Amino acid sequence: MAETPDGMEKTEQATPKRLEEARQRGQVSKSIDVTTSAIILLGGMSIFYFGTSISSSFIGFTRTALMNLGNIELTELATVDLIKKLLLYIATILAPIVLTIFVISLAAEIFQVGFRIATKKFTEGLRFKEVFNPFSGLKKIFFSPNSIFELVKGILKIIILGIVAYSILSNKETEIIGLIERPFIDTATFLFATSFELIWKMGLVYIFIAMADYFYQKWRYEEDMKMTKQEVKDESKQMEGDPLIKSRIRSIMRSQLRKLMIKNIPRADVIVTNPTHYAVAIEYKQKMMSAPKVIAKGVDFLAMKIRDVAMENNIPIVENPPLAREIYYNVEIDEEIPESLYKAVAQVLAYVYALREQKIN
Repeated sequence: MAETPDGMEKTEQATPKRLEEARQRGQVSKSIDVTTSAIILLGGMSIFYFGTSISSSFIGFTRTALMNLGNIELTELATVDLIKKLLLYIATILAPIVLTIFVISLAAEIFQVGFRIATKKFTEGLRFKEVFNPFSGLKKIFFSPNSIFELVKGILKIIILGIVAYSILSNKETEIIGLIERPFIDTATFLFATSFELIWKMGLVYIFIAMADYFYQKWRYEEDMKMTKQEVKDESKQMEGDPLIKSRIRSIMRSQLRKLMIKNIPRADVIVTNPTHYAVAIEYKQKMMSAPKVIAKGVDFLAMKIRDVAMENNIPIVENPPLAREIYYNVEIDEEIPESLYKAVAQVLAYVYALREQKIN
């Protein structure tokens, strides 16, 4: 069971937040053997794929050089020019192989960890010191809990691959001894075929080693990332935020909502009250709305404020305690009146419209 330096057991699986922070610091589940096996097998295959064209090109280059050997003046400038051409030629024939191996290694890394940049790897002060501190690196190599395991694993890999290579070469012992008496072209062909066999067989064996190490590294990473119960609680509190801050935010939101409601009251057609404890402002535009809508509501002090604003704007106030309470508890602001209250609200609106007609007449 994984433990913290304080001796607390890590029994909880890592949260997504913990895993994301670790990823940003460069802590990921990765096996170097996966990359190595890909380079050995696919990189080795690429060498043989490009080998034919490289050998043909080299033979042509050598033939041209030997044919023109008598015409070369060994001056200082000529020698420098020859060296430049030779280096350019070597770079040209090696470039496809180097590029292929680079792409293979990059693909193997992306396959394991994805295409993400560790943004915090060099930005956090402590991590920066660890990366560039040679003593910290030596400590990890020689004194970390995993160093002995990695050493034993490396020795086992060498032994396994050595056995594979020995089994291949021991079966060709007679042919190897007989190469002394055979033409050079036969020797080259034998070496080419043997090297090809060594690479693909050792590559296949290394793939099994890499897959085993990949799953082990994944398991060890999950164990290292585990959290204590207290860490999970602390992270949960941190994500939820300070209760005082949350309370303050809710208070501000309520204040803004009250201000918005007060601004909406002048649009109301009627205010339904308790009469003292509840107040509900209802708006209904026949040609624009399918049903009456609540645009403000309040209890006690806010109800009094709604009535005051309504009186200032000459909006009718109707006392209907059951209807006021029913709307207050069951209809939110900016919601339409439910069908169950259509009749009661329609009676109130009819009464208001009748009052308006009397005033006009």
